[in-house]
Amino acid sequence: MNRRSLALQYFPDRPPVEAVRSLRRMIAGCPQLVAALNDLGIDYKKKKNLTVRQARLIMEYLGDP
Repeated sequence: MNRRSLALQYFPDRPPVEAVRSLRRMIAGCPQLVAALNDLGIDYKKKKNLTVRQARLIMEYLGDP
């Protein structure tokens, strides 16, 4: 899944760049989510595409968009 598309699901009223920034802030604000993403061993910060596992973890911790 594209990080931008996931961010726009959470923040449909914002421009894509702002939506991605907001999603990053939400992720950073949830230490349990950051730990779970890091446990996968796949860098999520600099990749444009998220794996299915990463997207599921984000939705699990942050709730459905």
